[in-house]
Amino acid sequence: MKRQAAAVLGAFLLAAAGAFPVMAGEWELSENGKYWTYCESPGDPVEDEWIEDNGKIYYVDAKGRMKTGWVKDADSGDKYFLGEDGAMCFNTFTKDDKYVGPDGRQVERYDTYRKAVKSELKKATKKKNTRRNSKKAAEASEADNRQFYFMLADLNLDDYADLVVMEGTETDKGPVEIAIWDPAEEKFQLSAEFDAPSGDGVRSTLYQDPQGETVWLEIEEKNGDFYLFQMKDQSMEFENLWSFVIEMDDWDGPVYLVNGQPEDREDWELFQAEARQARGGKVLDGYQPALEENIKNLVDRVLTEEELDLW
Repeated sequence: MKRQAAAVLGAFLLAAAGAFPVMAGEWELSENGKYWTYCESPGDPVEDEWIEDNGKIYYVDAKGRMKTGWVKDADSGDKYFLGEDGAMCFNTFTKDDKYVGPDGRQVERYDTYRKAVKSELKKATKKKNTRRNSKKAAEASEADNRQFYFMLADLNLDDYADLVVMEGTETDKGPVEIAIWDPAEEKFQLSAEFDAPSGDGVRSTLYQDPQGETVWLEIEEKNGDFYLFQMKDQSMEFENLWSFVIEMDDWDGPVYLVNGQPEDREDWELFQAEARQARGGKVLDGYQPALEENIKNLVDRVLTEEELDLW
């Protein structure tokens, strides 16, 4: 469901005047000092009502007590979070890691997305750590110098940020795992996973084509073989459009294969130039080490008005 963002709290209050009436009353603390009531006249607390008081929104329950924490509106079904002072919170993350937007409502689909990103990162790094631990001690020692990196980028141009996970070093990133966000199913769909061991010379690079209409994934192996996969607008998967492989024949002579078909060396190079021209030279970057601080900064973000419309 799209959320209509209010530019400022004042504008929100005007729009919501019918739901949150402005009242002329005063807050009164109970005799035992445990809760507040809002009274329009002494000893006459308002009950089961939203209240706008001095530019802030509050809710009092059926007993007239000011609520804190989560409150579900009985009419709309929307959830709101009220701080320790009872005032509704806006544009923030709650203490139980939920997000409320500029109108105070929980943006549940965004919460689902954030949880899914963190889950996918945990699964990807756990899977690769299992492979690490199965290596010989010397290889494991080398792997300890490597790091997990991740990037959030809209790969299929549907406005939702997809997830790319790689393992490697700052300058040499290895095999890639790509998961595309499916807004209809509200989960990530695995789009590409290349399960080669770390440090074997496999390089994975994402490119934006010159027209900005599609993303390419290039996989280059240590021996020079490489493959180009294309993801088109609104697609969920990469399609393998080009493969360039060199094999040896029975006489140890090179056989140049383009998409599985033998070509002479000159045509093999011409096809490569054609493929790379279509791919373009704009590398998609923005990888961050998959550390808790970076994950929080990139995943737990206050939404812009444009982004809010997606959720």
